[in-house]
Amino acid sequence: MQENLVYLNYWKRKELLKSGNPKFSVLRWWVSLELCEVEQVFFNLVKNQDTLLDVGAGDLSIMRKFQKAGYSGQYHTQDIGEEFQYHYTNLDQINHQYAAILCLDVIEHLQLSEGLALIHKLINLLAPDGVLIIQTPNGRCVRSPLISDMTHLHCYNLPDLWAYLTSMGLQVEGYRVVFEAEHRPWIKRGLELLNKYIITRILGLDYADNIVVIAHKSPLT
Repeated sequence: MQENLVYLNYWKRKELLKSGNPKFSVLRWWVSLELCEVEQVFFNLVKNQDTLLDVGAGDLSIMRKFQKAGYSGQYHTQDIGEEFQYHYTNLDQINHQYAAILCLDVIEHLQLSEGLALIHKLINLLAPDGVLIIQTPNGRCVRSPLISDMTHLHCYNLPDLWAYLTSMGLQVEGYRVVFEAEHRPWIKRGLELLNKYIITRILGLDYADNIVVIAHKSPLT
């Protein structure tokens, strides 16, 4: 079953990509106790949702940031780790749907068939009109995501992931995420622009470290 998901809507996805994928804007991420730019986008999407599931909740830092920013809905966490306390250790323990689901930096730790199976499971756990937010390393980044963490097993590129979810009838938007300091000297910004030009225009790669897809589930999906 999982292997079949790899080729689900394969030619439909090819047609979507052939017709041209949307422009994927760039958002920034930086280390902070407050919401950084990309996290603010996430928060704006979920702040009015009454239920939220954080899949792969890790050290619970996103939960703390969201609650500090004013999220007052029901916030549930899931993770297989044992270093922190979570509401669920397995998605099979969940028997109801959520208005919003976060899945940040998780699917890259799974083989492709397993990662796609997880995405399908999350869509099933998503309530009608709900929003699913997935973040994962950028497979097209000039800095290979596989060298930064030995537990990374598969890299995704944004057009493919966008097409996969769109072919399932979801309304999808995507972003590229750059890891950089919130405030940078103008000289450093100039050098970064030069590097970005070389990476994209000459090497044909990407400088964005991560990608994000935001999928909205229609009432009929």
